[in-house]
Formats: sequence, structure tokens, C-alpha cells
Amino acid sequence: MRVLLLGLLFMCSGFTLTGVPKPAEIRSLYNQAAVNRKSADKLLKLLTDADVDRTPVLLCYKGAAQMLQAKYAFSPISKLSWFKKGRNLIEKAIARSPEDLEMRYLRFTIQTNLPAVLGYSDDIREDKQLLVNRVQMIKDEALRTEVQRYLSASKHCTPEDLKKLRK
Repeated sequence: MRVLLLGLLFMCSGFTLTGVPKPAEIRSLYNQAAVNRKSADKLLKLLTDADVDRTPVLLCYKGAAQMLQAKYAFSPISKLSWFKKGRNLIEKAIARSPEDLEMRYLRFTIQTNLPAVLGYSDDIREDKQLLVNRVQMIKDEALRTEVQRYLSASKHCTPEDLKKLRK
């Protein structure tokens, strides 16, 4: 009986039995966090409580969650601190798995929304090209649709890029 209750608790809490947050919940919170502080806080807590260091994509989401905290911080020093922590985790994750399209998508969404003064935009072109050329390789249909939608609305995509996305 205890095992059944414990299993139900994990399933309802957003974690799998291995203690890793569910991808669908992480993606949903990430999308909401850009406009909702509670979602940003929940995403960061979810990823702070989980063992994300073994999984590059979760580490990347944790970095993105930290960067989102900068948006809601009041102090410029705090904003910069959250930004730097997040950037470091994102770059560490991508260095561990450079071909991962979901992580490249995360970095692209962040870099295309940051103020230029932060100087974190060097990878926009490379990430966009990788995503445009390989978007059809994304196995998760919801993620693939999300990436295509974001890229299609991006001012960084050329008419040629948009044609590739429609194929």
C-alpha cells in the first residue's frame, strides 16, 4: 500500500520514479516562466531539487531557469549574478552534448531575447542554422512543433529558412 501511495505521489508531483522532472512539465514551465514569475520560481525549484548534473538537457534547463530569475530580480547586481550563473550552466551543458537540438533551442530562445549589452548573442546564427536544418530530427512531436513555431516567428530566420521549416 505504501509503495502504491509513494508512486502516486511521484506521478502527481511532476517527478518520475527516478527523481527526474518530466520533460513536458519542464517545457511548459519554461514557456510560462517568460511571462509569469510563479512559473519561473517553480521551474527553478523543480530543477534545483532534482539531480540535473548527470543529464545535460536538465542542466541546460536549470541554467535557463536561473537566467529567467534575472528578469524578475530587482537589483542590477542580482540580475547580473543570475544571468552569469545561468549562462555558465547552459554553456557547460552544451559543451557536454553539442548536437542536442533541445539545448540549442533553449540557448537560441534566450539569446534572441536578451539585451545586446549583455554580449551573449554569439551563437544565434549557428544555433538557428542547426535547428532549421535538423528540426525534423526532433522525435518529440510537441517539442518539434514548438521549435518550428518559435523559429517561424523569429526575426532571425530568412525566407529560405522559413521554406525549410515548412517541409
